[in-house]
Amino acid sequence: MSIFIAFLVTTIGFEYLGVDPIAHRAGMGYGLYGDGYSVHYNPGGLAFALDTYYSTSYLNYIGGTHFGFVGYERNQIGIGVRYFYSGSMKKTDEFGNEYGSFGVHYIDLNVGKGFVYKDIGFGISVKAVYANIDSLYSLGAGIDIGALYILAEPEIQIGLAIKNIGSSIIPFIEERETFPYEITIGGVKHFSNSWVGVDIIKPALSSFGLRIGGTYSITPVFALKASYNTLLSSLSTGSSGLDILAGLTVGFGVTVNKIFIDYCYSPYFDLGGGHRISISLGG
Repeated sequence: MSIFIAFLVTTIGFEYLGVDPIAHRAGMGYGLYGDGYSVHYNPGGLAFALDTYYSTSYLNYIGGTHFGFVGYERNQIGIGVRYFYSGSMKKTDEFGNEYGSFGVHYIDLNVGKGFVYKDIGFGISVKAVYANIDSLYSLGAGIDIGALYILAEPEIQIGLAIKNIGSSIIPFIEERETFPYEITIGGVKHFSNSWVGVDIIKPALSSFGLRIGGTYSITPVFALKASYNTLLSSLSTGSSGLDILAGLTVGFGVTVNKIFIDYCYSPYFDLGGGHRISISLGG
């Protein structure tokens, strides 16, 4: 009981882990698999991932911050490296005197393995995180676990992912920080040239949220993508009559042979916007 209470009062850090830098799924789709991104979204999808994929993604986010992802997936194994960079910031003392500049850097390595048991895909991934703020650094470790069930008819996939179960091993100073856990249940329905999906999310730092969206292929080469995230709508400032659109993500995908190029944009109005781009090879 004392361990449980201690967990509840622990400070939550490493918030960058809750930001999705990938454009391919338009910011959702935890019931999907087979596109090279299962180790990032739901390791349960690795159980059905037999093709080889190489992928890279970049997100230019609000406040001049930057996120990125590089991934590899093959034979039920997935590897992902994600990073965050704050951009350069002025270093000042309590009197406002400037002493140069500094940045905030995070990088994590995520390695996952999937397997099938009684027609259900299961997966687990372990992650190691390095964080650097000026002259301070921290090391953390954690796991993601997931499951995926496929209904061949009527082509529905249901996924469950519990992500970011972990904490710092070496703290910045003294206080250890836990990872911002996230629990997601996602469902996806496939059609001949599209898919639609719903994710129900419970992040550590907010109440329940909903993501809904999908992809529609206009031609075999070009597809439109869109989603809406109720949690991202909290980024609105209230100064714009369009702030309700702050949870919207729209974009497109281009497929040439086995190369997939995707772009998505998320508007946050007074706070700026998020530009995601993903490039993957395989399938």
